[in-house]
Amino acid sequence: MKAKVLEIKWEDAWIDTQDVLVVDAKKLKPILRSTVGWLVADNENEIILSTDIYHNDKDKEYVNAIMVVPKGMIIDYWEYEFDDTNSS
Repeated sequence: MKAKVLEIKWEDAWIDTQDVLVVDAKKLKPILRSTVGWLVADNENEIILSTDIYHNDKDKEYVNAIMVVPKGMIIDYWEYEFDDTNSS
């Protein structure tokens, strides 16, 4: 089985609970971040990653700690492919 890991550079929404002047609030930007994870799905509008996959037959249909990143927020991404045939 081929397993893929993606490194995604994307702009994330954020929130702050402090009072901010309107003039300063208008200058705020999304946070630029990078995320790395196992590719679960590359859908039309989003990429779904997982921090963990399982290699044993009992649990291989499960993933853990999923993250959904809307494609409109993605700046760039890199895909790495691994041969998973040596796993139990």
